Amino acid sequence: MTGTEALWLSLASLLLSFLAAFLLGKKVRLVRLTGTILISLACFFLAWQGVMILGAGQPVELELKLAGIHIPVLIDGLSALFLLLLSVLALGSTLFAYGYYETTETKIVQKVYLALPVFIAGLVGLLTVDDLGPGFTLAWQLMAISSYLLIRWGRPLKLSGRPALVYLVFMEMAWVLITGSAFLAKGYHFGDSLAAVGQKLSGSGPVATAIFLVMLLLGFGLKTGIFPLGQLWIPGAYSTASPPVSALLAGILEKTGVFGLIRIFFFVARGAGAGFNPDLWGQVLVVVGTLTLFVGTVQAIKQSDYLRLLAYSSIGQVGYIVLALGSSLLAWHSGSPLAGIIFAGAVYHSLNHGIFKSLLFLTGGSLLYATGTRDLNRLGGLLAVMPVTGLLAALASYSISGMPASSGFVSKWLMIAGNFLAGKDSLLLTMAGIVALFTAAFTLACYVKFFGLAFTSAGAGWKLKREIREVPGSLLVPKIFLAAICLSQAFLPAVYVRLIGRSLATTEGFLLTGVGAEGLKTNPIGLQIFEGPALLAAVAPLAMLALLLVLAFLARWLRQSAGAQEARVPAWLCGYQDLNKNNVYADRNMFSDLKKFFRWTGANKNVVIDDDELSESVGREEKGVIS
Repeated sequence: MTGTEALWLSLASLLLSFLAAFLLGKKVRLVRLTGTILISLACFFLAWQGVMILGAGQPVELELKLAGIHIPVLIDGLSALFLLLLSVLALGSTLFAYGYYETTETKIVQKVYLALPVFIAGLVGLLTVDDLGPGFTLAWQLMAISSYLLIRWGRPLKLSGRPALVYLVFMEMAWVLITGSAFLAKGYHFGDSLAAVGQKLSGSGPVATAIFLVMLLLGFGLKTGIFPLGQLWIPGAYSTASPPVSALLAGILEKTGVFGLIRIFFFVARGAGAGFNPDLWGQVLVVVGTLTLFVGTVQAIKQSDYLRLLAYSSIGQVGYIVLALGSSLLAWHSGSPLAGIIFAGAVYHSLNHGIFKSLLFLTGGSLLYATGTRDLNRLGGLLAVMPVTGLLAALASYSISGMPASSGFVSKWLMIAGNFLAGKDSLLLTMAGIVALFTAAFTLACYVKFFGLAFTSAGAGWKLKREIREVPGSLLVPKIFLAAICLSQAFLPAVYVRLIGRSLATTEGFLLTGVGAEGLKTNPIGLQIFEGPALLAAVAPLAMLALLLVLAFLARWLRQSAGAQEARVPAWLCGYQDLNKNNVYADRNMFSDLKKFFRWTGANKNVVIDDDELSESVGREEKGVIS
């Protein structure tokens, strides 16, 4: 089966899934089952396509004809890499959705399984069409309208109507900016390939090229969530959609925006020649990325709704990627081989964030499924009753915080260390690296709060007056699947870095080609993996893992050899006999001084309303507004 055949089979599977949901109607069990099987099959074909493209080392170029309209299609190494990410996340979210929607009302289930395959098909299109015209428009509208409906059906209309509409408006604004930008290329014809657009930019002049890039930065920036555009729609959309949909929104939809930025600034802009100033645009991306990562992360700390916390955190993590893309341009302009290393960090973090943020949203879905609340103030002590979910939440929180021996540590190390090392040529890179490193501590604080309030304090059962238990296996297996990939990204980073290098070697027109070592043309990021001294660095994470396992085994042996018996005792309640509002942790008491100091960053309104509280006009007293 060739890569082209796999593409058609994946789209056919998605079409069959849509038709099955339409024809089966109210037979929701069959709708869920057939939808899960067919979408999973589509994910298999997408993954196969990515493997075939990367393995063969040859991109696939097609030209589709629809009603007399020509649509260029290009599946190269970069597309294949992001298609692999899409296949993994779509599979995990679809498997999770099967169990999550088991108790959802019939009409919502049918609607979701009508829109979900269309949404995935739109994402496939955005990663494979090679124009800014009819093909891009078709893929974008499939993505935008279907995801609008998925967000709209995530919660009751009173809560979901406005966030869904705001999302759709901004997606359509982004589409206008992106498609309209191409008309600034001299001699442009609607439907020209991206390579042709780049060539025509060379005759358009520096002013037209600058406006072209501004429009594309705003368009793809809206989708990616850069500051201040992301704050306008991401918190509402991500926290309103049901968790399996939010996992796709944060995991892959915003990564198609990153994909677009890479295509424009590292491929298309190259054709503009003297009209493209990499030094200027590198500085713009560095400043925008630094503001995005800092403000988004600080705003996340202020949230009591854990789904909004995850949404704001997504903005912050995207900031790291945009910062690294800008740093890579600056390093390339100065002739530094660090450009490729920083770029590899940006792509690696895109893959990492897709995995652990999707895992976090699915964890949030498990919390919502088990407790019925999205308010951290009403949770606590869940590790005792939801141990598997708690362990997976700990892994994802540890990873996104960028702690040592985690996937986030590897990608952030590549980006931040690259910034510092390249700082001798640019003070801006050094300052941005300092802010990024400082913000990493805020990310850790954010997830200490998330995990601590939900899992390690006490009182969820008392506060909610209901029995809480671990979610069923259908909700655990998809999370374990993503967690396994997350661990592989942490302990096998050389494999993923080599995969990134392979994807770029299979992609023509990469801007950074020709910088640094001679092997760059075959390995565009300039890193030799599994060769010479680098072999030790490649196996170091595995050696660390082996050492940790030995130490864990030794600790367990020492504990058992003492013969001491374990005893379960109630949590200490600060001298009180029973749980009450005076002896449980509340969000308002965590990092309160930090929240006040950074009040100027916004997102201070902190009222949480669960779906069963629609009659309440305001939140409970303890939620309040940060003062």
